[in-house]
Amino acid sequence: MERQFFHFLLLNVVIGCSVEALNALPKCVRIRSGRPDDELRIAFTMAKELMNPLGISHENNLLVACDVNNSRELIGWAQIRSIGYAGYSTDPDRFEDGDVSLKSTGRRAGPSKLSMEREVDDLMWEEFEEDPTPFPNGFASLPWSKEYSAASKAADDRLARRKELLQVELDNTPKLWELSSVYVVPSWRRRGIGSELVRQVLNRHVANNQIGRDIYALTLAKNLNWYEQFGFKCEEKVPEAMAFEMTAGNAITKLIGEQLVCIRTRLR
Repeated sequence: MERQFFHFLLLNVVIGCSVEALNALPKCVRIRSGRPDDELRIAFTMAKELMNPLGISHENNLLVACDVNNSRELIGWAQIRSIGYAGYSTDPDRFEDGDVSLKSTGRRAGPSKLSMEREVDDLMWEEFEEDPTPFPNGFASLPWSKEYSAASKAADDRLARRKELLQVELDNTPKLWELSSVYVVPSWRRRGIGSELVRQVLNRHVANNQIGRDIYALTLAKNLNWYEQFGFKCEEKVPEAMAFEMTAGNAITKLIGEQLVCIRTRLR
């Protein structure tokens, strides 16, 4: 209980560090949800700063800091986006459930999304074999026959059911998430804005009851101390979905004498 209380305080207090000083959020700044018209401006700024401009979407858990009197003047932003399924990690023991129990089939999924699709397909095949609707032959196979219409409707129903079952499994499978696009305009830094953005985006992830509480991020090694206030630690095993970004990022950071690291925290 004491550890949970301490963790709660840690997430809700803005702690000064080498990146930002200890300050409350300025009164002239407010934080709001990201909007579609924010995406292009954020991506353009990220590209100029040699940061990953891809995957920015208001449909993610995207928060932006803006001027109180002008919500279009963006001061900073942060988002959490899905990067895959926790049950399919190369190191499943770290997560809530190494294998995924299929909610609708009662089976166990394998190491990939394809395995889940195969499990659902197996179930649909079993239902097809048990379907009392006769398969049309001869004249009954003509498109205008009652038998053909019945078989066609049964096939359409199975396709719709397959799509529904697969979506149920995906919606109930723990995911891995990435805290990304954390940025504050230089003239607004050291005022606690970045800390508040990260704190709120993490809290909203929990409040939205997202399945999967492992949050990853890529950052410069010199900024690691700042992220530790949110429970992040260095992670040696980079998720496959982040491997390309990690490789590309390292190629750039080495040119400026910096080191890119993968970090991870688990929210409660």
